[in-house]
Amino acid sequence: MAENLKLSPEDIACEDIYSSEFSRNEHGIYKVPLPFKEDPSQLGDSFLMAKNRFLNLEKRLENSVLLRSDYNKAMSDLIEKGFMSKCSDQSDTSGYFIPHHMVTKSDSVSTKLRVVFDASAKSTSGKSLNDVLHCGAKLYSSLFCVLLNFRLFPYALNGDITKMFLQIQVCEKYWQFQKLIWRPSPNDCLTFFNLMVVTFGMKSSPFLALRTIHQLIIDEAEKFSVSKNIVDKLYMDDLVASFLTEDECILFYRNITDLFKSGGFNFTKWSANSNQVLQNIPLSDQLEQMVSWDEENFTLKVLGLCWNPKADVLFFKINQNTGPCTKRGMLSYILTIYDPLGLLAPIVLFVKLLIKKLWVCKIDWDSVPPLDIVTLWNSFNTQLPLLQNLSFPRHINVEIDCVFQLLGFSDASEKAYGAVIFSRVLLPNGTIKIEIICSKSKVAPLKVESIPRLELCGLLLLSDLMKVVTDSYSSKFKIDKSFCFTDSSVTLCWAHSSPHLFNVFVANRISKIQQNIDISNLFHIAGVDNPADVLSRGLLPEQLVECKLYLSGPSWLYTPQCDWPIRSYQDFTDKEFPEIKSNLAVVSIPNEEENSLLEMFSRCSTWSKLLKIVVYVLKFLKILPKSQTINAEALSTAENVVIKILQRKFFSDDMANIRKNIICSPVLRKLCPFLDNEGILRVGGRICNSDLSYSQQHPILLSSKHHVVGLIIDYLHQKNFHSGPHLLLALLRQRFWVLGARNFVRKRFQACNICFRLSPKCSYPKMGDLPRSRVLESKPFLNTASDYLGPISIVLTHRRGQRPQKAYVAVFVCLATKAIHLEVASDLSTPCFLNAFKRFLSRRGPIKTMLTDNGTNFVGAKNHLDQIYSLLESQDYKDTFARELAEFRIVWSMNPPASPHFGGIFESCVKSFKTHFFRVVGKQLLSYEELTTLTRYANRMFVEL
Repeated sequence: MAENLKLSPEDIACEDIYSSEFSRNEHGIYKVPLPFKEDPSQLGDSFLMAKNRFLNLEKRLENSVLLRSDYNKAMSDLIEKGFMSKCSDQSDTSGYFIPHHMVTKSDSVSTKLRVVFDASAKSTSGKSLNDVLHCGAKLYSSLFCVLLNFRLFPYALNGDITKMFLQIQVCEKYWQFQKLIWRPSPNDCLTFFNLMVVTFGMKSSPFLALRTIHQLIIDEAEKFSVSKNIVDKLYMDDLVASFLTEDECILFYRNITDLFKSGGFNFTKWSANSNQVLQNIPLSDQLEQMVSWDEENFTLKVLGLCWNPKADVLFFKINQNTGPCTKRGMLSYILTIYDPLGLLAPIVLFVKLLIKKLWVCKIDWDSVPPLDIVTLWNSFNTQLPLLQNLSFPRHINVEIDCVFQLLGFSDASEKAYGAVIFSRVLLPNGTIKIEIICSKSKVAPLKVESIPRLELCGLLLLSDLMKVVTDSYSSKFKIDKSFCFTDSSVTLCWAHSSPHLFNVFVANRISKIQQNIDISNLFHIAGVDNPADVLSRGLLPEQLVECKLYLSGPSWLYTPQCDWPIRSYQDFTDKEFPEIKSNLAVVSIPNEEENSLLEMFSRCSTWSKLLKIVVYVLKFLKILPKSQTINAEALSTAENVVIKILQRKFFSDDMANIRKNIICSPVLRKLCPFLDNEGILRVGGRICNSDLSYSQQHPILLSSKHHVVGLIIDYLHQKNFHSGPHLLLALLRQRFWVLGARNFVRKRFQACNICFRLSPKCSYPKMGDLPRSRVLESKPFLNTASDYLGPISIVLTHRRGQRPQKAYVAVFVCLATKAIHLEVASDLSTPCFLNAFKRFLSRRGPIKTMLTDNGTNFVGAKNHLDQIYSLLESQDYKDTFARELAEFRIVWSMNPPASPHFGGIFESCVKSFKTHFFRVVGKQLLSYEELTTLTRYANRMFVEL
């Protein structure tokens, strides 16, 4: 097993299965188990599924005689070489049948058609073979590291293990789970076969193959010393390596060939960049194309990269883009550029930045982008053919007795950050050679960060890249020194400081950088000398081809180190140290903490909850004294903190201008804003001499673009009986002036679920002219209308066992001012109403006319309104009430029967009271005193507002 490999519990279980069941026969061939993580009996029937898949495959093969011939040849080859055999019982459909199909690859130098097995096909139980198998640990080497090692030394060697999976046998008891259906012709009978070897398409196959290679290396370690160095040269079944001398390369070839033959594996398709090495490899084992390797344009694929062995250069074959200019088309095309070493990172970054613009503009996947992006994309496509002329030396010039150094550069902008690493080799004859090794870039996050922070992220990326390169090369050749460079003095000072001095974001990255690289070799350079600059902005293909700084590094690298224009940490002062943690607890909060608080604000659901959370934060920061309860003063402090953070978020420039006595932006100019003693931005005005409160004279200025302002509106809406948008706007402006408040308040009101359910939209008839009493100016309540509402269920007390009783509310409305007076009535008797009427007169003074409903409007009501109807229609009620009216010199008039629209003024008042009352009370049973208190509170709200 690979050293320092971190295994999960499942990986350990898989390793235990392998270690306990693998075996090796007298010919050196390995037999391995299938590592089941679940009982294979859970697999259902898979025969019908595999049969249908095979019949569909036959229909495809019928369309092409050539494909049928190639497929038959591939399957026959499996049988002839003993990789699969007929099942002894052709009627047994138990176990698992693996469907198979073909994959064609016209540009493959070896296998044009490949048979692929689908072990992920579901059986009748809903599970596939792959579902019940362990995946196993990832034992293969990093592709990045294998390619790094391929570039290290002058002599390159590349080979392929022939059918590596198929050379490993599977224990016989597991054959039943590797069945398949096959027949050479549709005229033949369906035949069942057992696959007896490790199979393509199974989840555990890569682990079983590489674990067997590791076991072979362990078993033959004493016989073959080369086995110790082979793991980092293998990527699955491909061997990719480089050597200092031809003799070393030839010796390695002989040893590794013998080593793998001892385990039943054969290497073929050998290629190299040396004639002498190829002369020691049989022609039958060489890649077919190697016979013409003297051709200048000869090209091989090494782990996906194009390699010309004669010129010994790496290059890229870029396909011309024919897709649409959309976000989907751009992303689809840029993923076709295979560049594991990041040599083309600047042009890939160029497209990434275009895609980021599309995300920021919220352009759909298949929509046409803005004209400026289309123009840049067309320029990119036009210049793509220029990359065909761009090549990179495979060998980075490391030779015997040379001095080998690594040079890393990082840079960042508001768009992106990146890092690039060069090799600097001082040859024995004094010649200095520079080659680019690898690079990497990342797009800056959508959340805006400061340039120093992005520069720090770039240096972290460089340190991670430098650690990987150093670890890969240091075990193979002595690295004289590794230098790192940045053009940010702030980042340089941060990296040389102790992490504990800084805020979390900076501290974590400093700590990781100091673990990855030797900080004493980190220096500052001028921005014009930084080749990583293109990794922070992106380049078009034409610009990349001509960018010598990126391809070859700065010119001073070719001079002695003493002449380099670099500066060390000691050349800078403490002034380059932003974001140092403060030891004092102050109310002003740094930007990054403000951003964190704003994110927290967005997760709060109510204004009250938000204020309480802020109070606890301030107590934790020791800005507020710790106590068990939250008092009004603490809530007021928390509210000020929230308001200041919001204002700094949306009005920071205007606040800075006001402090400098500079005219603020046109949006706020008409409001005459100013900063009060606490630094809160308020609306100015000319009513300082009024008796209004300070908040009403100068409301606090807020933007409607944040979630918190919506919470404030929701709070006022619920506190004031779910008031409508006009009243809600008036309440809001008693303390706050919100930009675009009218529309925002209306949206918040419409978002209230309770109001939405209780206020369905209806169509209303056209109303007639208002009566004289409604439009003539008069003393409040001189002309009054009255109506009853109820019944309302109440209890005398809240003791257990109390039966609910009925109560009513008498509504008196001024016809001129629409003022409302509410009185609670305990029943519907005449004396009770007269007492309520007298209480009304005692509070509001004498009246002239009295308007009531005729009473017939109650005819169609429910049974609980029958008592109200009986009261209004009874002769006793009319006679008694007439006497009282005569005593007070009041003229009593009634609306026509069956005409509720004549009493619209008191009907609307009844509706308003019911709307707010039942939203607040719901189905609760109030006591008589509570009902009286609630009506008084509602009465005050209606009168004052």
